[in-house]
Amino acid sequence: MADPGGFRIRTGTTDDFDFFQEMELETTWENLSPEDRSRLTRAQVSEALRETHDILLARLGNTLFIAETETGERAGLLWFGESRNLVTGEIEGWVYNVSVAPPFRGRGLGALLMRHAEAHAREQGYGQIGLMVALHNDVARHLYAKMGFAESNIVMRKRLKPPPRR
Repeated sequence: MADPGGFRIRTGTTDDFDFFQEMELETTWENLSPEDRSRLTRAQVSEALRETHDILLARLGNTLFIAETETGERAGLLWFGESRNLVTGEIEGWVYNVSVAPPFRGRGLGALLMRHAEAHAREQGYGQIGLMVALHNDVARHLYAKMGFAESNIVMRKRLKPPPRR
């Protein structure tokens, strides 16, 4: 798939795994709350991502899509898989990550990747596609809303202080 802006999207290969890991770390780090960024290191987040990838990449339906320029420079990626909706029990298409490398942001590449994911989900027979987005990621939330995604759940957390030592 190619767009008028000169980007094309292809299915990722094992040669793209380093790019995938770099983009995953960058996107995850950017989307952490300021509190989490102050108490965690990038190395800790990287290790947690490796463990998560081991679990999630073993699931059925995983596909990595790479967006690249006409010269083959990687510009972004979308990690698609499937997930079971814990409320409805429905198996749905799931966008685990959509990332655009900083030099290519603001050029419609995120929307192109999301349209590609929607087409892929339809081709695979999914009746619904979902994703999670950080509450403070206004750019992504605006894009998803513009594309017809509706908020369905809000995850809330509270950091607990450890009990006093006796």
